[in-house]
Amino acid sequence: MPPSGRTLTVSTELQWLLDHWQAEGRAPVAEAPRPSSAIVLIRDSLDGLETFVTRQLDARGVEDRNRWAFPVSSLRSGDLRRLPLAGWNSARCARALKIENKSRALHHFSAAARIAFAATGILLAENIDRDIVDKPQTEWRSTRSRLFSSEISWSQILRERDLKLRPDLCKPWMRWINTTMQLHRFDTIYFVATVPYGQEVDFLSPNETSGGWMRPQEVLDDTGGDPDRIGASTRLVLESLLTVPTVGAAMAQIRDVHPLRPEVIRDDGEWRLVVQPGRDLHRKGTMRDHAVAVGDDEDDDRPGFVSLGDEDSEPPANSEETEEP
Repeated sequence: MPPSGRTLTVSTELQWLLDHWQAEGRAPVAEAPRPSSAIVLIRDSLDGLETFVTRQLDARGVEDRNRWAFPVSSLRSGDLRRLPLAGWNSARCARALKIENKSRALHHFSAAARIAFAATGILLAENIDRDIVDKPQTEWRSTRSRLFSSEISWSQILRERDLKLRPDLCKPWMRWINTTMQLHRFDTIYFVATVPYGQEVDFLSPNETSGGWMRPQEVLDDTGGDPDRIGASTRLVLESLLTVPTVGAAMAQIRDVHPLRPEVIRDDGEWRLVVQPGRDLHRKGTMRDHAVAVGDDEDDDRPGFVSLGDEDSEPPANSEETEEP
């Protein structure tokens, strides 16, 4: 029987793993997926909607070389500890993600804003006058480098500059949990955001990555569907933006953020990745039950500060480590 749902080719890396597991006659012990956030910046252009994408250096020895991706990061406790907050509170964030754990929901929004600032210099925050930040942040490159290396926390940066995070500037777009066949698993929420008026992207990478504005179709045409050049989740996000004409249309779109859990199958002697959009019946608490815990304060919905525990590790920023290869 042919597979149902969307079928994609697996990468060379994942194919090697699958062949290995098959030869061993066993499957890996699936680890709990680590919660992560990715930021998809968008803007209007004369040729249509554009998105800011990154690309690993095409050189031998560089992990995921020549691969298109969006800036992504695991959650850190510094994303929430005494976080100055405006607009949405943690309860509103939980409703947007359709989960029960309010702190976890706010954590995802805050991590998305952090990686946006660290990688692109875009601040999704308001100042002391309650106005959205409207100036380029190019003079903060040293601070952003320290943020990449965890020398300073995201919440500390906001507090020291009398800024407050604006979660409502991030729109949940897609949630992706890579397969149980992966050695490292991630539960990633992709957030779409527009560049606030007056700000400019100033790309900064700690790991030999380039970045720039491109139309979704340009990226897809460049990769030619090659799974070694674009991961499945990045591809699905770009495809979902193909029919979106403007930034306004994107931010007004009603999105289904129920998690996508792809499966690996053997089809005519070839390994395939199958995505069933309607197969995973989402229920409240899924993220709490299946994600690695980094804080469980579910009752904190204050719009001021949120506290949390110790630092959590993260994948390399600007890499699509959270994707299905």
